[in-house]
Amino acid sequence: MRATQDHPAKSARAVGLGALGAACAILLLVLVGGPVASADPGATASKSVRVKIRSFKFKPPTLRISRGDRVVWVNRDRALHTATRRGSFDTGVIPAGKAVSVRFKRRGTYRYICTLHPVMRGKVIVR
Repeated sequence: MRATQDHPAKSARAVGLGALGAACAILLLVLVGGPVASADPGATASKSVRVKIRSFKFKPPTLRISRGDRVVWVNRDRALHTATRRGSFDTGVIPAGKAVSVRFKRRGTYRYICTLHPVMRGKVIVR
């Protein structure tokens, strides 16, 4: 099969039309005032809190977070780990150098373990 090449005049015209369309879209957003978004006035921003897994320990071992916050477990060990609270959450296996996060939507105290190394224990307190 023979390779084909677009005609230079057609390619330049297509690029010009694409640039014109993009410029019109930007101008329209500026004139209209940008996209409209609404938010719940009572909503609060959620945050992410890190737990490092190092030397077969969760650091810090206890976290205090707000409802809606996300906990990110970062595995800094060479071994595989999990963060698991049966019936509540399970990160699954977290390989070395990787991270997994869980968002906590309900208040309560969540005691968790590494299912591969049950001596590893931690606690998340959600207010």
